[in-house]
Amino acid sequence: MKSIAGLVGTLVFLCAARANAELKTANPTEVCAFLRERGLVTRGWKDMYGAFSCSSPYKELVAAPLSNNLAFYVDGQRTVAVRARLVLNVNDRAQAASAHRALLDAAKTLCLKATGSPLPATSAAAIRNGKSLSARVAKSSLRIVREDWPTGRGYEVRVEVD
Repeated sequence: MKSIAGLVGTLVFLCAARANAELKTANPTEVCAFLRERGLVTRGWKDMYGAFSCSSPYKELVAAPLSNNLAFYVDGQRTVAVRARLVLNVNDRAQAASAHRALLDAAKTLCLKATGSPLPATSAAAIRNGKSLSARVAKSSLRIVREDWPTGRGYEVRVEVD
């Protein structure tokens, strides 16, 4: 269960993000369905201890014991979607290039649907190369964030739009 401080922090972040940037549509049902065509089907808009969200199950990109996987998340308030994000977990570095291509394909769809504009070339290059980057796209903020795991065995790349 999340702590009260954690919930307050999440709500402050969501409110601040909404004031500075916005998705093309804030309808949670629509935003949660953005990546359905890419096989990232969410389980619906739900109240999670006062913070609202939807998420897809992780999509395994290659059948392997510890494969790379991709998931889609949307966060917001009761009636407003504020942030959409893709999360790629790279567990198998030998298959990283194909995992980054899958993330890039999903990010192109997400960016177009979330902002009404195509994914900028610099952002596409950052995703392909697993590099962090921040940019403005239309009225939205786009962030690509790479986090290497302390174990050194893998990493996560997130594409966030708000």
